[in-house]
Amino acid sequence: MHPESRPLIVAADGGELKKSSLDTAWQRLIKLAIEEEIIEASQRFGLHDLKRRGITDTKGTRHDKQEASGHRSAAMLDVYDLSIPLVNHPEQE
Repeated sequence: MHPESRPLIVAADGGELKKSSLDTAWQRLIKLAIEEEIIEASQRFGLHDLKRRGITDTKGTRHDKQEASGHRSAAMLDVYDLSIPLVNHPEQE
């Protein structure tokens, strides 16, 4: 199998993990993390939040973030990038 055709996350049988199975496993993981007091219930987050965090935390320019995220438009980048823009105060210029 060519590397570009290999699934990123695999099931126990080595085949592609189905989305529903991933969602179930994620919910079990988060539930366990709360039970083990690794995170608080108020800190619960979903799989999709990982993408948002990854884009927000990516260093560099907006172009760098867009390229790293694979988004084709700047509008979609705006949905995922939660960075707080830094602006200069007029008295500091």
